[in-house]
Amino acid sequence: MFDLAARIRTDMDKLAGILTSEHGKTTPDAKGDITRGLEVVEHACGLSHINMGETFGNISRGIDTYSYRIPLGVCAGISAYNFPAMIPLFMFPFAVTLGNTFVLKPSERVAGAALHLAGIMKDIGVPDGVFNVVHGGFETTKMITEHPDIRAISFIGGNKAGDYVYEMGAKHHKRM
Repeated sequence: MFDLAARIRTDMDKLAGILTSEHGKTTPDAKGDITRGLEVVEHACGLSHINMGETFGNISRGIDTYSYRIPLGVCAGISAYNFPAMIPLFMFPFAVTLGNTFVLKPSERVAGAALHLAGIMKDIGVPDGVFNVVHGGFETTKMITEHPDIRAISFIGGNKAGDYVYEMGAKHHKRM
């Protein structure tokens, strides 16, 4: 995540250019979108210690407790149109830092920032399959909510789509 944060800073103008050309944001608005996401990446840099669990010895005579935090496995994120860099950066850094793989479905209208972020992840040495981008509309969303290997879904978007994602994801026993 430290390398991701550094590359986002280096690529700020390039990412802002993608957002202005694809979404129509002004350059300051695009940089704000990216900066808000960058703040989350920086926060994710400090999360790995919470994945270690806890041990409390001697809480009662002869009783110790152990807490283990185990990654879920495959997590997914479905992202809205309005913040094409910020929303994905709100999702995948936490999942990956805590030992999960991640499938991102960006808005089909503004996928350039997500693809650039995927390129950064590859460039900084994140193994193939850890961060993935899938494209499409409703059918792709439907596949994510129903796929048996996806254990958790993060969604930021409109109410109608959110209601569908929540209902179908919960129906298929995913953390939502």
